[in-house]
Amino acid sequence: MVEEYSDEKLEEILDGVYEWGVEFSRSKYFEELTEEQKQESEFVVMSFTEYMYSYHGLSPEEWDEDGLKECCLYTLPRKVTADESYFESIAPVLSVFFAFLSEKNLLKNASKLIRKVKKIDRQIVRNARDPRNWGIAKSFLMAAKDAGVDVTNEKEMQKFMAFYNKQQLAKLERDKSKTSKTN
Repeated sequence: MVEEYSDEKLEEILDGVYEWGVEFSRSKYFEELTEEQKQESEFVVMSFTEYMYSYHGLSPEEWDEDGLKECCLYTLPRKVTADESYFESIAPVLSVFFAFLSEKNLLKNASKLIRKVKKIDRQIVRNARDPRNWGIAKSFLMAAKDAGVDVTNEKEMQKFMAFYNKQQLAKLERDKSKTSKTN
């Protein structure tokens, strides 16, 4: 049974998983990762944890293969704006993180989760690359990045937003006129 979402519960979960992550970063499991994966590991673990709860209603003790698959293949690619290294790091990082949690008796079905995330590894990256899988906010941010806009600069982003909106409106007008000509 999925419980009611609450910000307090999310904070509690994130705090707990952050503590696990600190211990994980000092473990033999963490050492198995490449330098790039180590750099991405905190963001991978914390974003996975947040989206598993926020979008799938699952706290760590409830993580299951279906939730993991849905989150990694659809939710993260749709919602997270990050470099490809983040998406390439998801399966390797989560695999060793789950193994670490299993050894600490913090995750009961770790072996199933490890098998599942390894199985979908390449698909995660493919889905994240495909703009058809992106949400509106991510599409906008990716367009800004592609245009060379510093997404941390508010003025540049406002200028880009005006440009982007004009571009989208023009596209809508073109599509509308094509449709009315064919009807």
